[in-house]
Amino acid sequence: MTRSKKELQKKYGLGLFVGRFQPFHKGHLHAIKSACSFCEKMVIGIGSSKEKGTETNPLSSRMRIRLIKKGLYGYVNLRHLTFIEIPDFNDDEKWFRYIIGREPGIEVVFSHNDVVRKIFTERGIAVVSPPWYRRNKLSATAIRKLIRNNGKWKNRVPKNIVNNISKLRI
Repeated sequence: MTRSKKELQKKYGLGLFVGRFQPFHKGHLHAIKSACSFCEKMVIGIGSSKEKGTETNPLSSRMRIRLIKKGLYGYVNLRHLTFIEIPDFNDDEKWFRYIIGREPGIEVVFSHNDVVRKIFTERGIAVVSPPWYRRNKLSATAIRKLIRNNGKWKNRVPKNIVNNISKLRI
């Protein structure tokens, strides 16, 4: 089978990117685009998937998936993405087994989270820190606060999801 130059540059078959995405913003977009450039396929793990309607986790996992797909549209091949909802376990081994049980074959994890990095590194799975993009401005916590206080947040999320987020109560 002939592979394109772009495909030959990919280092991993299946990657994992975990986040809460409350809400999905340009930092997430930048990091996932970068991660996808190293993998043939990517699993997007929606963390704290059972949480919704709180100050920290206002959006349901289903809404987050819709926003992520819409936000990534045109930037990555959505057919190469799989989404899994990951509930909180408070047990690293159960959390790990839950993910691997749903998506066996993960070769690399993209994360800055120390706990996520430790869990996968200890089990022999490569962990890569995706590049930060405007980290001082692109924080979901800060964006939620700006939304609640009618601040300027719209330039911090992909343009094609601004209207969707504006309609939500965050």
